Amino acid sequence: MFGPRDSRVRGWLLLDSYLPTFFLTVLYLLSIWLGNKYMKNRPALSLKGVLTLYNLGITLLSMYMLVELTLSSWEGGYNLQCQDLASAGEADVRVAKVLWWYYFSKSVEFLDTIFFVLRKKTSQITFLHVYHHASMFNIWWCVLNWIPCGQSFFGPTLNSFIHILMYSYYGLSVFPSMHKYLWWKKYLTQAQLVQFVLTITHTMSAVVKPCGFPLGCLIFQSSYMLTLVILFLNFYVQTYRKKPVKKNMEEPPAGKEVKNGFSKAYFTATNGVINKKAQ
Repeated sequence: MFGPRDSRVRGWLLLDSYLPTFFLTVLYLLSIWLGNKYMKNRPALSLKGVLTLYNLGITLLSMYMLVELTLSSWEGGYNLQCQDLASAGEADVRVAKVLWWYYFSKSVEFLDTIFFVLRKKTSQITFLHVYHHASMFNIWWCVLNWIPCGQSFFGPTLNSFIHILMYSYYGLSVFPSMHKYLWWKKYLTQAQLVQFVLTITHTMSAVVKPCGFPLGCLIFQSSYMLTLVILFLNFYVQTYRKKPVKKNMEEPPAGKEVKNGFSKAYFTATNGVINKKAQ
């Protein structure tokens, strides 16, 4: 479909064969199904310390990728409108090395869902969540094998910036003392939507002004990003644009604190304090 693979990434970990990526994805999906069955009659785990380290690790990795992609694309004199796969020489290889870490990070982020399972936050394991995690890992195996640099740098650069904000947020939400400062969740979703629109615009700019980057890859990427726009828009509308819930005028059950017409349970959070439905 895309022609011969890029020889510059030959021999890189997990790239020569699709089977490891495929089997890791199958294991991820099985873990969700079997994990929910295993946890059904067991108490939810806290995982506070693990979540703190995990969110910190992903934040630091995202910082590295953002800085390195910015510096390497600058070194290569990348054209923002359209950048081919070979003209920047060593800078292209440097970009490809960062994008390998980006691909690998998508397998690490499978833990987002596993932590939901272990903490019995099954309402957060939505179609959007699983589709986004499973598809990104597989798509980026293809990207690394055929288009590991050039025009491919832009989306991961934006996404690394978004992930710095997201995983910092989730890490801070583990600490109760930080809850009062975490009022900006919906703006993260808005930032994700802006990211998708900018990535589609950047991708299609290479169709308007071609530079030798494979046309089929551009069309596929734009189509995939459009599915994310639709799904994230639906998530945003369902989460933040619902009609206000009418106050329950009945007496609350004994032992349940009521504030502004809602029980205390209404304000309960998932990843520390805040629902984490998508990334």
